[in-house]
Amino acid sequence: MSTEPDGHASTSVTPRTDREGDVPIGYRHAQWRKRRGIAASDLARSSGLAEQLVIDVEAGRDWVDRHSVLCSLAGGLHLDPLDLTGQPYAPHGEQHATVRAAAWHLRRHLFHSGPHTPAERQRGHTGLLSAAEEVRDAQAAGDERALALALPSLLVAVDHSVRPEDVDRPEAVALRNFAYAAAAGLLRRLSYRDLAWSFLHRARPAADDGQIVEAEEVRLLTSMGMPGPAADRAEQHLVAARSVVLLCAAAFAYASAGQRLSAEHLLDEADRCASDAEETAEVTVARASSAMQFGAWEQVLEQQDAAAVMPPARRADLLLLAAGAWARRGQIDRAFDLLASAERAATLYIRLDPLARELLHALRARARGTDRARELERMAGRFGMK
Repeated sequence: MSTEPDGHASTSVTPRTDREGDVPIGYRHAQWRKRRGIAASDLARSSGLAEQLVIDVEAGRDWVDRHSVLCSLAGGLHLDPLDLTGQPYAPHGEQHATVRAAAWHLRRHLFHSGPHTPAERQRGHTGLLSAAEEVRDAQAAGDERALALALPSLLVAVDHSVRPEDVDRPEAVALRNFAYAAAAGLLRRLSYRDLAWSFLHRARPAADDGQIVEAEEVRLLTSMGMPGPAADRAEQHLVAARSVVLLCAAAFAYASAGQRLSAEHLLDEADRCASDAEETAEVTVARASSAMQFGAWEQVLEQQDAAAVMPPARRADLLLLAAGAWARRGQIDRAFDLLASAERAATLYIRLDPLARELLHALRARARGTDRARELERMAGRFGMK
């Protein structure tokens, strides 16, 4: 990725001292485009976006609520999407600082991991199941702080009790893959992609792990602004098995690449394969996310009621999508209420989502002089935004 104009590397764990996450994506895009001397019309042609959309986003008359648009804007300037979102964000509050500190602990783990003596392996196995359950609970709750605190113990336990080559212990190997994929997912959301890749490379996909490593690889590629390669990679993995989690990750990659029919076919298959409430929630969120990429606001809102019975993380995802859809319909109050509900469901998880922050910028701009303005400013303060 580029290090212009401020010299930062978005995968670094060095603390940031600027306030880059405080400005809308359009503002940063305009700064990059002007520094490079590229006309909006030329940028529109290279990105595949309408020139008026580029102009409106840069001027603040429109906002970025689709990953596909973010990828196109970044791609047109040969940037990483993080260069436009300003991630990783400067720590705001104790919980965010704790989660950011996890990156240091996880990096250290990469250089001090691995089973040692038989006694260490036995100690690791003793706490393995309880540590894995703690991480699963934190993931379902969208509690990034609890996840950051629980992951180190699980990683130590799996590395002290399981070797990657232990093919005769499929359940233990699956737990190890779960731990490494969970670490990669947290690091992806924090924008430390080099570390996320390192954890994925340490995992060894197995028949009994539900393709969680493969799905996280597809998500990581998509987040890097490469939905096409992500979809291609997903197809390679889907030859071996077709788990719900991988089908959903592949569908979002296809949707972000503008391939709607492929995304819908995969979502229909995932819907048929879903066997419990957790998988059903995964499919519902993926379907709404896919619809969002094509501006199908009504289809997003059709899924909204399902949020009530979802685990907190997936509920927050769906409420955020619904908030964006209502904002597109000009319903600022309803959009604010849903964004606030998403924040309550999974607080830090939502506050660190770049498209949640972008939506908050858009709502603040459109609520100036209204009764909601003060509430939106208070929310911006909680998000760590000016």
